Amino acid sequence: MGKRGYYGVNGIECPILYNPPAEDTIPVILLHGYNFTGETWREVGVLDALEKEGISYAAPDMPYGKRTSCTKKSRSLLLNLRAVEETVSLLGGSPPLIVGASLGGRIALYYAAGHEVKGLLLASPAVREDEEIWRLLKRIRVPVMIIRGSRDFIPLRLHESLARGLGARLVVYEDAGHVVYRDRPERFVEDLLNFYALIAGLA
Repeated sequence: MGKRGYYGVNGIECPILYNPPAEDTIPVILLHGYNFTGETWREVGVLDALEKEGISYAAPDMPYGKRTSCTKKSRSLLLNLRAVEETVSLLGGSPPLIVGASLGGRIALYYAAGHEVKGLLLASPAVREDEEIWRLLKRIRVPVMIIRGSRDFIPLRLHESLARGLGARLVVYEDAGHVVYRDRPERFVEDLLNFYALIAGLA
């Protein structure tokens, strides 16, 4: 069963849900979207599925989140990257598979451009045409999967360009919107576990 705790970054304290490190497993870091919290991953069944498989994970409330219970909110990229670093450290520091939704997907990309990771699963990552991340894609040399809904408000061409730049697999869920993992939770959990198995097989 997962645990509840807190982590600190630059004087900010935030809640975190986590499953302690297990031997011979790649940890999973789950970064929520702007309007959500770490608890969202429990609500859609992701954390229960990881626990059933004996996989360690951390699902932090992130400082960028509008609804999180962090003692202070911040959209600072550097501060939020530090928050991911602290979360990885909590699980022992091993390179993780990062699951990032929307704004969490954007943070995951920046993190992977400067840190060792095993893979990225991005759910409707919130990327813009004019930001630095496009110039950093060449630094990311790990398996990447991008999942979006057919009714996502982010233009499909942006996710297609992102997939090409990363050599990623792009999967579109029909009849799903931007919060694709809530619209199709069972399929999302299945795809996550299958992607994890792929990553673990490459380790």
